[in-house]
Amino acid sequence: MTAPTNKRGTSFVDHDYFVLSADVKFLRQLFMQALRSEPADESVYRKSLKDTKENLEGINSIPEAVRQMFSVALLYESDPNDSNFRAMHQRVLLMNASEIKVAARLFLEMLNHANLVERNHRVRRWRDYKRGDKTIKSTASQTMQDVFSDLQAGGFSPEEIRTALLRQNTELVFTAHPTQAARRSVLTKQADISRMLEKHDCSSMLTPLEKNALLTGLQASLHGIWRTNPVRRYKPTPEDEARYGLSVVEQSIWEALPEHYHAVDYALQQIGCEPLPIDCCLITLGSWMGGDRDGNPYVTAVLTKRIVFLSKWRAAHLYWTEVGALLWELSVATRGNADIQGEISRIEGLKNQSRTGGRLTKSSSLNAMNFDFYNPQLEEEEQYRLVLTHVRDRLAATMRHAEALATGKTAPKIPIWTPIYKSTTQLATDLRRIYKSLHETGDGILAEGKLKELLWRVHTFGLSLTRLDIRQESTRHLEAIDEITSELGLGSYKTWSETTKVQWLTNELHSKRPLLAKGTVWSPKVQEVLDVFSLIAEVGSEPFGAYVISMATDASDVLAVRLLQAEQGVPAANHLRVVPLFETKGDLEKSPEVMETLFSNSWYSANLSSPPQVPNVGWQPHQEVMLGYSDSAKDAGRLSSVWELYKAQEDLVRLSAERKIPLNLFHGRGGSVGRGGGPQYLAILSQPAGSINGKLRVTIQGEVIDSYFGTVNACELTFERYSTAILKATLTPPAQAGENFREVMQRLSESGCTKYKNMVYETPGFVDYFRAMTPEQELKLLNFGSRPSKRGQAGGIETLRAIPWMFAWTQCRLHLPVWMGVGTALKIEIDNGNLPILQEMYKHWPFFQSTMELVETVLSKVDVKLAKVNEKWLVSSELLPIGKSVFDEFETTVDCLTQVTGRSELTSNNPVIKRLYDLRRPMTDPLNVLQSKLLREMRRTPEPSQELQEAFAATVQGIAAGMGWTG
Repeated sequence: MTAPTNKRGTSFVDHDYFVLSADVKFLRQLFMQALRSEPADESVYRKSLKDTKENLEGINSIPEAVRQMFSVALLYESDPNDSNFRAMHQRVLLMNASEIKVAARLFLEMLNHANLVERNHRVRRWRDYKRGDKTIKSTASQTMQDVFSDLQAGGFSPEEIRTALLRQNTELVFTAHPTQAARRSVLTKQADISRMLEKHDCSSMLTPLEKNALLTGLQASLHGIWRTNPVRRYKPTPEDEARYGLSVVEQSIWEALPEHYHAVDYALQQIGCEPLPIDCCLITLGSWMGGDRDGNPYVTAVLTKRIVFLSKWRAAHLYWTEVGALLWELSVATRGNADIQGEISRIEGLKNQSRTGGRLTKSSSLNAMNFDFYNPQLEEEEQYRLVLTHVRDRLAATMRHAEALATGKTAPKIPIWTPIYKSTTQLATDLRRIYKSLHETGDGILAEGKLKELLWRVHTFGLSLTRLDIRQESTRHLEAIDEITSELGLGSYKTWSETTKVQWLTNELHSKRPLLAKGTVWSPKVQEVLDVFSLIAEVGSEPFGAYVISMATDASDVLAVRLLQAEQGVPAANHLRVVPLFETKGDLEKSPEVMETLFSNSWYSANLSSPPQVPNVGWQPHQEVMLGYSDSAKDAGRLSSVWELYKAQEDLVRLSAERKIPLNLFHGRGGSVGRGGGPQYLAILSQPAGSINGKLRVTIQGEVIDSYFGTVNACELTFERYSTAILKATLTPPAQAGENFREVMQRLSESGCTKYKNMVYETPGFVDYFRAMTPEQELKLLNFGSRPSKRGQAGGIETLRAIPWMFAWTQCRLHLPVWMGVGTALKIEIDNGNLPILQEMYKHWPFFQSTMELVETVLSKVDVKLAKVNEKWLVSSELLPIGKSVFDEFETTVDCLTQVTGRSELTSNNPVIKRLYDLRRPMTDPLNVLQSKLLREMRRTPEPSQELQEAFAATVQGIAAGMGWTG
């Protein structure tokens, strides 16, 4: 018998859907009560859903037109039929900009409620599974214990598993998403709501007073968000973006990291293994916030220096706080080992040097915490406290030093008694000395608590919380070298052949004489490039990660950066590793040739990456290469992009093995599927064999940061998924695809690319259709990010960045870049009788299966009905034939994809994805109708009013929340 369904086609036995729905209605009810100024009380928990008031009755601040529109939208939510859609559409036609702004805000908040509930439910399912609920099946069940069990069943010994973990590292690189829609003021309150929702899950353990306080807190946060303008009045600066990234580390990742390591050690204990050593770095963090200057004129050397010291300041403060807690914990009244005795003598020597008039100068710590640690009796008896007090004083001095430089002031004089920490190794050494002594003197159990957690943090975060990558476009280095060769009378570097460039650069790298004369005046653009390298030489390489060259095309691009580092005084032993970023289809195809040239270069192969300043047991010299998902997809379409990325990885892995040079691939993934986003667990497992090999570096952008790292529990879940996926991909990589599969994939890539380019780049009028159909032009009016949307001022789609390209198509619900060309490519193969082999590829090749399912997920989010509302209101009649071609390709894609997967309904094999979209869709659809009307009004007005722009911004934020990404 078929399970009963509701009007949305969702099975009533879908427990997760109804738990989510109930939670959404719970938050919505509290929100409505707050708007009515009704107090929250414990009885809310006992109300049945049918008794809740979800309409806007009694909320006098809401205009009548909005109340009527909302009532119709609620009908559409319960039954999204054409009649209810038309009724909603008619209501919107009667609304003015002020009313639309309020309506858009309402739907935006409800979608945010749904997203908060979903994040909480994702963690709840994960925790339920860990508590023994084996009915939960999906990637939520991929815990450390599960993966260890699977690997042992596959023939791996416990020691082999532990050894693989020892060499493993995941580096998550946070980037400032140029289209981050939500303000930090809102994200902070949403994080508070998430924490309260987690507490609400345990409400049966709360007293009535505690429950009431919880409800009141939820209402206050919901109301606080409602009363906060979601629209930025000014564009965020790169420093604003960097502060946001650091706040995520401080508020959630800092606490989550030791919990993840405890989970790994517990899982190892279960299979009879020793815990991981404290210098094992499973997780490290990088950042582009304040270092990514590619196309962003606001990121200067001066700004980057401020961010470096801002990061040091905040890191030192976190360590200072943790050491303060250790002072209370390590009240051990015993002598330490010989190292501790030696350290105490050294500290006493420093004290003697700082005595003034026979008296010890006052502690430099920040208002000595909790009690006075300078009592001589305590110093004699509680030796760990004496050492930790000195550590804390050094951290306080480090804070003051970093604060001054972060705020543009002169650095204070460093006292002899409390020298600042200049390297992570210094801090790690001081703490490991105590750790070792506790174990050697019989107090090892004390070492395994807060002290071990602090050491894990030191090895993960270093003295800067994140390592800041520097990213610059290759042409900026080309211009700098060209100006240098011209100054030296060698002619124009730009005109040289690649062979000549490589030979000259190599000769200069071998040479010990300086190339640049001091005092030479350079053009402002070149001086800025040189200033960045001077900054690296000034502050040292420890706060930095990689130097990434965007739009890299040749070996000379890499050698030029190495030369500029050397010329500006960056020591060869501590240079920043240089990472070429291959972005376009052509550059990906050429990437093995470029790396072969570098590996064949005697100077380069002898001077690979320098060791990290933070001790890491698994580190070895290697070459890092970055792969760009965004621009390759925008350049050639989805199928060609993923296939060229796949082949490039295979070729680079093969070259690495031949040259015996370890390779680390850096994946430049965005938030949306169109820019390489999507479920990372499956993406990692579908990578070519050997491409992971225990190491993964990947960008984490914008809304993805908040979704997966916004709370402590969400962080723990994310860390576990990355760690387990990398372990499985390393030890059990997928088998290489057969030649017949590869031949079909090559044809799919070529025919898909041809269709994509014919439509996007060669169809007359397509750019006009794109700009009419989507809000691409209007998005520029919004203050979503610090970086301009184009690399240059002129040009069309070619110069438009991949992020706003995807963002614009997401807003109109077509998501065209993801699927354009896919249907045509599949249809050609099916018409040629190759459906059976496509079905075999889907069943037996993880790469192809992942590719098809990600396209399928996006197709399920396309809404032709809403897209045609945009077309009807915004697109001129002469451009409509282009729209017909677009919609025809969409229908072809759906038809062919379902034939390949064997499913009659999109995403029917993934109830989790389907459930989440079903939950958001009825709240997102009204926003698209509102946005269509606003776009029509804005385009009729030469200078749209502030009210129109703010109403439009609210619809943009809401649709982004509904789709799960901006671009």
